[in-house]
Amino acid sequence: MATNATSKYLVHFFLFFFFVLPTTVTFAFNLPRNPAHHSHVRCEMATRHASSTTASPSSPITSSPEASDGSTRRELLESYGRLGVGLGASALFPWIPSSALAASRPSSDAPVAVLGARGKTGRLIVQQLLAEGKQVRALSYQPFEYDAKKDLPVNVDLSLLTYAIGDVTKYDTLPDAIRGSSAVIFASSASKKGGNAQAVDCDGVENIARAAISEKIPRLLVISSGAVTKPDSFGYKITNMFARGIMGLKLEGEDRLRALYRSSAPAGVTYTVLRPGGLSNDKGLGVIGLELNQKDTIIGEISRNDVAAVAVHAITAPEAADVTFEVYEIGRRTPLQPEFPKESGMERRAEKWEDIFKGLVKDQDLQIA
Repeated sequence: MATNATSKYLVHFFLFFFFVLPTTVTFAFNLPRNPAHHSHVRCEMATRHASSTTASPSSPITSSPEASDGSTRRELLESYGRLGVGLGASALFPWIPSSALAASRPSSDAPVAVLGARGKTGRLIVQQLLAEGKQVRALSYQPFEYDAKKDLPVNVDLSLLTYAIGDVTKYDTLPDAIRGSSAVIFASSASKKGGNAQAVDCDGVENIARAAISEKIPRLLVISSGAVTKPDSFGYKITNMFARGIMGLKLEGEDRLRALYRSSAPAGVTYTVLRPGGLSNDKGLGVIGLELNQKDTIIGEISRNDVAAVAVHAITAPEAADVTFEVYEIGRRTPLQPEFPKESGMERRAEKWEDIFKGLVKDQDLQIA
């Protein structure tokens, strides 16, 4: 028995020394010679690239340390993988955990991709991410650049921000745009300039869900709307007055997203559906002034600043994975319809962001489609 085990590991050592090691050394010598080049990518470089992607949306996005490192890691793993054909990776490398041989997902310090970054809420999300020192990839259906003095926080590190083309109405633009992101926030919605509700709020949500699953993005957060499941409510009707049919299409987009994740998403690839109440341009109250809820029976106004803050914190909250919830200001809460109770029994309040998502019920347990 001992002799067989010894022979087995001698074979493994032989394979590693004569095949894997030379491949690794050769690969290393072909890596970029100046890594510092990647760490100095600036906003203006990204903007020029975004402009160039208009004619070819599938072109690679602006390089960043995360994107470059991720590509080289993937190439290295693929080199190892080719050696294991016929033998299997675990046969070649029994001392390496199988989890380490699996396709790597984006690291937690990778950029957050924000779709709809030109919009009011999207811009606030970008501002808050940058203020926290997060890397951000601002996505839009056409090239743009923020006015640093007007649109961005004071003293922000502009090297944290890159731009790329990401059009939710065109699936082919999305995989490259979000590749390597730690999370994606969907802050897009129908507008006179950016597409109708069918294309953006319904088909667009399905498009980004497919892309996020394909790219193994750990979290996709979609900003939808409160009252989408209550067509008899005042909130539903008044919203539809200003954007014809948008509420039903938002719900259909949500349902398609949930169905895709339920059927296709691998472990660790999750979503969050955030349903804010009526949006205001107030300064915002912060976590202490907000309430989360589920079942879509309570509504209330909320500032865009607070919606942005909820989105930024929800993408890293384990309790918000595969969950749909509403959010509004505590002082403005009211039942969506007169016959609804004043309390749903699923209210969530907290004094800290890390606590407010605790206790949220998964969609599958609430039997949300």
